[in-house]
Amino acid sequence: MTMSVLNRDDCESIVRRLWPFLDGKLTDADREIVVDHLASCTECRSHFDFAKAFLEAVHGLQPSGRADDGLRTRVIAALAKEGYSDG
Repeated sequence: MTMSVLNRDDCESIVRRLWPFLDGKLTDADREIVVDHLASCTECRSHFDFAKAFLEAVHGLQPSGRADDGLRTRVIAALAKEGYSDG
């Protein structure tokens, strides 16, 4: 399949699936659709390359320091106030 036979709706559908694809959240059938499309569409491939590079950069970040216990306590209290339960 070449870019000339792909339609815009196909590309939009693939771009919407990129993040779930990279997170491993797609079914095998959907994953195959994305892989096949990316193999033939340079425009969508550039979106994929960006998303992958972004995730790699985020994963590679090192925390600048440890959050203090006070911050952790405040966050947990705020979550509890909103109904979050850790168990």
